Amino acid sequence: MNAWREAGVLITNKMLGELSYEGLLCPKPDADGWLLELPGAVRYRFAARRGAFESWFVSGATRRFGDEAAEPATDPRTLVVDARGPLGLTGLRLADVLAELTATLANEAARLSAAPAVDALATMDYDRADGRLTGHPRLVLNKGRMGFSAEDRVRYAPESGRGLRLRWLAVHPDLATFRSVPGLTAAQLLTEELGAELVAEFQAGLSASLDSCGDSGADSGARVDADRYVWMPVHPWQRDEIVGTLYAAELASGALIDLGESIDLYLPHQTIRTLANTSHPTRRDVKTALSVRNTLVYRGLASGATLAGPAVTDWLTAVNARDPLLAKEYRFELLGEVASVSVRHPIFGALDALPYRFHETLGALWREPIRARLAPGERAISFAALPYRDRSGAAMVSQLIRRSGSRPLEWFGRVLDLTLVPLLHWLLRYGVGFCPHGQNLILILGADGLPSRVAIKDFAQGVDLLDVPIPEHAELAAAAQAEMLRWPAHLLAQSLFSSVFTGQLRFLAEILLDDFAVSRTSFWDVVRQTVREYRDAHPDLASRFDACRLFDAEVEKVCLNTEHLAGQGFDKVDRDEDFDVRRGMVRNPLHGPDPGGAW
Repeated sequence: MNAWREAGVLITNKMLGELSYEGLLCPKPDADGWLLELPGAVRYRFAARRGAFESWFVSGATRRFGDEAAEPATDPRTLVVDARGPLGLTGLRLADVLAELTATLANEAARLSAAPAVDALATMDYDRADGRLTGHPRLVLNKGRMGFSAEDRVRYAPESGRGLRLRWLAVHPDLATFRSVPGLTAAQLLTEELGAELVAEFQAGLSASLDSCGDSGADSGARVDADRYVWMPVHPWQRDEIVGTLYAAELASGALIDLGESIDLYLPHQTIRTLANTSHPTRRDVKTALSVRNTLVYRGLASGATLAGPAVTDWLTAVNARDPLLAKEYRFELLGEVASVSVRHPIFGALDALPYRFHETLGALWREPIRARLAPGERAISFAALPYRDRSGAAMVSQLIRRSGSRPLEWFGRVLDLTLVPLLHWLLRYGVGFCPHGQNLILILGADGLPSRVAIKDFAQGVDLLDVPIPEHAELAAAAQAEMLRWPAHLLAQSLFSSVFTGQLRFLAEILLDDFAVSRTSFWDVVRQTVREYRDAHPDLASRFDACRLFDAEVEKVCLNTEHLAGQGFDKVDRDEDFDVRRGMVRNPLHGPDPGGAW
């Protein structure tokens, strides 16, 4: 099967499963599996297994029945057109969904054409492996990257595996703000990230540019010394598409000065705006503003959250270091955002009513890389890589388990303990909810192949707080607190339900069933036991635990595809003005086993 057709089959089956889970499609049991009836006498027949949270896992050959003879369902765009009525898609929104789906299909086909076997992926460098992964497990349109051309995809997509060089700008201090953790100066950061020789070259170029243009400056027009300009890296696509157009006046006036290209090469992660330095692995990862729409949002960098990142990192690190459970027993790794820059556009930045993407066009964060946290013999594996299946059907998590020589539930029980206990501790002891989806969680394996500890990243826009007074919150800088969202306990607990339980574990349970005949009941027993043991070990946190409703019989269903297909949030003023779309209730596998064995 060629890569395009193979990608079409995978996405069609994923669409049937995830949209049925969210209630957008309503299949009915049939003698040959499941039957989806759509307007125009169109039917889809497929095989599926129901799993935890009443989810669907579609596999095998799906067939479409229309006016003509039955045919294999290999193009998810046809399914969207057939189901446009039930999905509520018409006109421009239908066209936009089809365009984003086509781009996703093209990117998935590109990934498949070079998809490594799990043997190779299991030994691949963390940053290079990230470009080989399948993307968001729940969102169907997970690789649209709206704004990239076909040539951009070749240059900048993770699937390409090609390194890129960052552009560097010097920005007038009236427009740019720099923040860092204590003890890290801007000059020290630049030397560490660029090297003294390139810093000197850029400084000479900046001085020459200011002399030649007379430094008319920004709004104030006041001349400032070259050493007061704020330096920042910019993604080359952003430099061309956004800086070159929206900031044309600032480039002309000398408020923005292009210093040139970095020497180092960077590889994009799945998020496309986070880049890893492959020339100097000890140098930091860089997260850049990228005005490309991918999944639910444009991938810019909000100014408030970006500037709060170092303060949040400093606070989390201090709390983590003095907590014996986190620092010593579990050695929970926080990959902090140690410095940041945000730029305010002099025109767009003053208009509060504009869509958020116009306020997020220039910014950067420097993050500690996982490479710097590994001891000799240790390996880092993204949690997003665990459910990966290669084209032969072999699964990454299964390969890791077999290599370790452990029993499947022993190995995975260790993963659950290393992951859930620190996340529960942060949630209940300190009122902190991370965004622990597969891209943000990293599993560190020892030389023996056994899980050793877990790392987490994404603090600037990925950490929320409980809406009750907690002493440690007072230690966080007021400006950073003002940028963080606060939620009641049962909603903050969605950081576990949405990102871990439904976003990862329900998929991994199916793999362990297929590859090792580990019953899903046994798998979820271990999950429940891990969570319950934490509650029993911390009776002083029982009231907060119960307020999170982790063991309720039913939980709200987060419907990411419903939100995405509606498309109503792409141009809103505040990207975080509400929580994820929730619709309906589903049975909670943490409450107890399913009599039918689905969990």
